[in-house]
Amino acid sequence: MKNVIFYFFSFLVAMYGCNPKDTEKPDDEILAKDTTKYTCTKMLPVSDTTFQISEHDVSVKLCTPDEKKGTFLLLHGWNFPADDWCTKTKLCSHAIEDGYCVVMPHMGKSNFHTNIYPETRPDYSVFPGLLWLTETVIPELQKMCLLVDGERNFIVGLSTGGRGVAMVCQQMPWLFTGAAALSGDFDQSAIPNDRVHQGFWGPYNQFPERWTTIENPVFRISEMQTPIYLGHGLSDKVTPYSQSQLFYDSLKKHNPSLKTELHLPEAGHDYEYWASEVDNIMRFFRGIE
Repeated sequence: MKNVIFYFFSFLVAMYGCNPKDTEKPDDEILAKDTTKYTCTKMLPVSDTTFQISEHDVSVKLCTPDEKKGTFLLLHGWNFPADDWCTKTKLCSHAIEDGYCVVMPHMGKSNFHTNIYPETRPDYSVFPGLLWLTETVIPELQKMCLLVDGERNFIVGLSTGGRGVAMVCQQMPWLFTGAAALSGDFDQSAIPNDRVHQGFWGPYNQFPERWTTIENPVFRISEMQTPIYLGHGLSDKVTPYSQSQLFYDSLKKHNPSLKTELHLPEAGHDYEYWASEVDNIMRFFRGIE
């Protein structure tokens, strides 16, 4: 049934469609396989839906205004429901009220990893990683007039999804107007006993290069060009707040002109905290020119 919905959705795109622009990006800016630009000529007359892209679910909530400003890409936490941002916070309703569509990929227990290694746990290897988003999902959504290059697009994530925000922005620095990451981890070498990371990359003492280079957002800090709001609870017992502090300090050192904000309230690793940050995130996004 989901495949039927997907093909129906694609048919409507063909009918009401998107027109590719003629301009192209310089070669040194091409980090994803498909950088074709599309311009929406008409909003698709389709209600909220969930469909599959390469065997994994993607949920879409279409915005209601006549003219779409852009798209919010929302990343959930490790093994959380994909729509938690909508059911447990007001982020989706605020985004839609402001004229944005909302996209929520179902990442499951993904670590937003770049590779599957021989040491990756078999039960982890079935979940989509970073390149599924950047090389498959986003190009497909652009054909559906979502996450269109040149519109005001934003990416938001919490917990493991916060790490995902940094990884996606570093992979596609031209696509997003702004980003927000709550309670994320960004330098895994500082938390070498983390079992999730061990499950994907193997033990730190055996494979330090995986933990400190390609899979590490702080190592890739120079690739971060997207304005970002960082939030982390000081009482977080799951991911230490020092992770967000470290990422913020690294951004300030390597890209001091980048619009960046860090908020460290007395809070934990839960939706009571994450819901409390929605107004701050929307304020930060509205202030980006």
